[in-house]
Amino acid sequence: MGHLFVAQGDLTRLACDALVIPCDTAFNVNKVWADVLPAGLPVGDRDDWLRLWHDPTGSGVVELPPNAGRRVVAVVTVDGPAEPADVVDRIWQAFAHVSAGLAPGQGRHVALVGIPLVGTGHGGLADRRGEVIDELLSRHRSTPLDVDLALIVHDRRDFAAVQMRRRPQADWPDLDPALIADADRLGELAGSGQLSLFLGAGVSTPVGLPVWWQLLDELAEAAGPNHPSHSLPPEDAATDIVAALGERYERKIQELLDVPRHAVGHALLAGLRVKQMVTTNFDPCMELALEPVLRSEFRVLVRQLADTGQPWLLKLNGDIKQPRTVVLTREDFQKQRDESAALRGVVQGLMLTSHLLFVGFSLTDESFLELAAAVSRVRAAADVAEVPKAGTALALTKEAAGRAGYTELHMISMLDEDDRPAAARLMEIFLDRLSWAAAATHDLAVEYLLDDRYASGLSEPDRALREVLSGFMANASSEAKSSPGWSRVAAALKSLGAELPQ
Repeated sequence: MGHLFVAQGDLTRLACDALVIPCDTAFNVNKVWADVLPAGLPVGDRDDWLRLWHDPTGSGVVELPPNAGRRVVAVVTVDGPAEPADVVDRIWQAFAHVSAGLAPGQGRHVALVGIPLVGTGHGGLADRRGEVIDELLSRHRSTPLDVDLALIVHDRRDFAAVQMRRRPQADWPDLDPALIADADRLGELAGSGQLSLFLGAGVSTPVGLPVWWQLLDELAEAAGPNHPSHSLPPEDAATDIVAALGERYERKIQELLDVPRHAVGHALLAGLRVKQMVTTNFDPCMELALEPVLRSEFRVLVRQLADTGQPWLLKLNGDIKQPRTVVLTREDFQKQRDESAALRGVVQGLMLTSHLLFVGFSLTDESFLELAAAVSRVRAAADVAEVPKAGTALALTKEAAGRAGYTELHMISMLDEDDRPAAARLMEIFLDRLSWAAAATHDLAVEYLLDDRYASGLSEPDRALREVLSGFMANASSEAKSSPGWSRVAAALKSLGAELPQ
């Protein structure tokens, strides 16, 4: 059975095998999908619409040209008065159409299809969003698919509403109880602001980006006949290749790594809304996932300085947006060792002051092990009966976990056997559960409660609380609102989705 992932973000940026987007019976499609549509489409019935060609099969499904290796399908989601069940019927027919013969790419174990929250834009169900969410989740539980789905929602309240309607006992059947317990533990830490992230190259693998030796091989091919010898340390091989490329090096490495897409794992991690993140990756994938979630209110350390109160992402080995900062050669690593003590100190500080979650990082890097050893000495000197773990590391397999050179972490492996594609998919499902647990704990967990667009789909407890709070707001006198304490009350109501006059 395919899994349903849920994340906030921009669906057009998702690295996946297929995208399903909505259109109306006249084949108008919103311009927000322009990045995945063919160029030159005429303007539709409104200025913010484009017009697709008609569906020659009469199925309501329009095949569009592939986009960045992704199959793209438009589906008529509404025909006449809209009902949530009808919209979900149509989208499920589109899934059946697109999944037929869809091969998983980029080493994925199961093909991944990206979808938006259909019917809630111009589809007529904008004020019945909760019902659409309920119908979509129910259909996925009752009608198994052979593909994984990634429901990518743009609105933060949609994300909260979907997460609160998921069933913790039913929606993660692929995870065993131990993995569920670990994901929930980490999610609670994220939701309460105690978690930090450390991301390695494994997070970006589903985007199709090369790992270290693949990158060197591709750079070497561009350099000429002298390919790197895999018997050399990679830093030494890189030194020869970069010298051979000369002035072409920066342009070529940007061509290989400066991509416009991110993996579902990046989206799930971005949705945790943690304040402090570190990555050894040069690529822009995490920033692409963070931008729609944090509305660009975060800093990338290397090309920016941290700002008090704003989340930040430290790119420890450089940033492809500034190729000269990329650490690749022996000289680069030596320069980093001499000049970047402050950046390494940031990582050490996170290991001492927060719970650091390692994802896609092997824990065998010599420079990391050196800084971690210093942290171990500080932690060992603490006057406590038992020193707690410094963080948690996720590994694909037990064998990979056993290679880790730093052991003062909770080590979690996805599978015992060496089946990397299956283990990688399971890790994404683990991150989805973690994201759900964080959303349930976060201050924004019920941001939809007083938003009228979700009123028709509330659970009985939510409906009862909404009625109480609506009555309170209606009966609050102007004198009560003049109290200095009203600003605190108003802030709480707004955090639940209330629209209050300024």
